[in-house]
Amino acid sequence: MNILSYVEDLDLSDGQKHRGKCPECGRSNTFTATNQMGKLVWNCYANSCSLSGAKNIPMSVDEIRKRMKDFKVEEFNVFYTEENNKNINVKLPEVFSLPEWVKPYTPYDSDLDDSPKAIVDKFCERYGLWAEDLELHYDIKESRIVFPVQDDGKLVDAVGRSIDDSVVPKWKRYGTYAEGFIRGQHQLAIVVEDVVSACVIETLGATGVAILGTTLNANHIEALRGFKRVIVALDPDAATKTIAYTRVLKANGVKAVALKLLDDIKYRREEDIAFITNTIKEFNGTFTTKEFAK
Repeated sequence: MNILSYVEDLDLSDGQKHRGKCPECGRSNTFTATNQMGKLVWNCYANSCSLSGAKNIPMSVDEIRKRMKDFKVEEFNVFYTEENNKNINVKLPEVFSLPEWVKPYTPYDSDLDDSPKAIVDKFCERYGLWAEDLELHYDIKESRIVFPVQDDGKLVDAVGRSIDDSVVPKWKRYGTYAEGFIRGQHQLAIVVEDVVSACVIETLGATGVAILGTTLNANHIEALRGFKRVIVALDPDAATKTIAYTRVLKANGVKAVALKLLDDIKYRREEDIAFITNTIKEFNGTFTTKEFAK
């Protein structure tokens, strides 16, 4: 297969990302392709696959104008403060690697109850997830399920969830990546509280986005601009933050709406799942109509 032709046929516009089955190794959701300001970049992040490449392509006048508009600094003044942006990365970290005690999940590991495989499998079963698809790891030292954070197929950060109540904090960042955790390739994005919820959203058919912090920043907004619609659906006890996030996104040109859930989406409460599933179906059938073009 001609990989360049395959990527070009995706017809990605500036800033658009594609994620799906690798045309080389055939693994699900390991292949990414992105149009980065007129440069096509593609990569498969499966350990056994070396597929990667890049090619410069021309940008249209409209794409250039949009890109210039998107990077106006004054657009972000509604939330920019020195305090909540002091740790934000403008660029990707040059090198990121996980500690040696964080081991990748392997389906061929021991099935003993206290083995990393058994612990990860039990965690995934609880939330309806697949460890291999997510390329989960396990932190042996701190008893954490670790979710890798990828950017264009490169490992840039990771988030660990403790499975032992005695281990604090419950959530741990292993790096400082600023754009959040994104799962899925749908044009409808749903902003949720944590990485587990983002993964659950992907299983429902939309793109799950976890901010990985308490405040929206310019990196988050820039990433969310690429979606046709954004729904902010944080936990029920974060209703004030849900409204605040939605207002900030709207003020910065993102088509966003707020959704009040009955429970954290990762617990898959029947009413919440039904509502989000119907919303996704509606979006799939009507997003080109006037209702979604406002």
